[in-house]
Amino acid sequence: MIMEVIRKSFFICNTLNPIQYLLMIRLVYHFKIINILGLNAMTWNNTKNIVQMPPGSFRSIIGYAGESLAIGRALICGYNLFFKAWRDAKYDAVLDANGHLYRIEIKQTTTITLSTSSGGRSGQQIDKTVASREAPLSTIDCDFILGIQSLNGKCWIIPVEIVEILKRKNLALYFLDNFEEKWGIFTYSGTAISTEMINKGFSSLKYTEINKICKAIGLKAPPKPSIKIGKKTTITLTNREWKILNIWLSIYKKI
Repeated sequence: MIMEVIRKSFFICNTLNPIQYLLMIRLVYHFKIINILGLNAMTWNNTKNIVQMPPGSFRSIIGYAGESLAIGRALICGYNLFFKAWRDAKYDAVLDANGHLYRIEIKQTTTITLSTSSGGRSGQQIDKTVASREAPLSTIDCDFILGIQSLNGKCWIIPVEIVEILKRKNLALYFLDNFEEKWGIFTYSGTAISTEMINKGFSSLKYTEINKICKAIGLKAPPKPSIKIGKKTTITLTNREWKILNIWLSIYKKI
C-alpha cells in the first residue's frame, strides 16, 4: 500500500529518472522495515540504552524488560499470572484464564524475527567448543509462546504446537502477523472447538477427531500440504500437520 502511494506520487510529478527511482526504492524499503518492526506507531527506540550500557549487559536487560512488558500486557487483559520462582524453570509463567491454566514461555525481540527455541546460549563467557543444546520449543516445554516487541509492546500469542510442527528456532514477523494481539485465544470457543481444546491443543487428538473438526469448520487438505512462513520460505507438511496448523489459523482469524 505504501509503495503504491509513493509510486503514484512520483508519477503525478513527472516520469521517474534513475535517481528518483533509487530514492523511491530506498524510501519504500525504509517504510517496510519500520512497518514490520511496528515502529510506525508508538516506539521507545529513541530512548533505547541511553545510558550506554555494554552490549552484553544490555542484551540481558532488554530480555528482562520484554518479560515485564509481556506480563503487564496480560494483566491489562484481566488474566491472572503466576511467575516462575527459579530462573531456569522450563517456562516463564502460568496464565489463568477463567480457571484454564496455560504454561507460557515469553520471548522478546527488537528485530524482524522472534526466537522460538530453548537452550540457546550467548555471552563471552560461553564455551563455544561445547555443542549447543538449542532446539525449537515443543509441547513438553510450554503451551503458548508470548512474543513481544520490546520497543513498542506489540504482542504475538503463538500456540507452541505450531512451532513444534514447523520445527523452527525462529519465526519471521511476516508469519507471526497471524497471531498479533490475539489475546482472546485463551477464552475462545466456537464451532466444534471448545476452550478445553484450546487449553490442551490438537496434537494429542486421534486423526478421526481432527478430521471431524476440519469437516465442521470447512477445512480440506490440498494434495501437497505446505505452509508459507516467509516471502521465500515454504515448508512441506503431512496431512495431519497441515490440518492441525490450519485449525489454529482458522481460529485466530475469528478472534
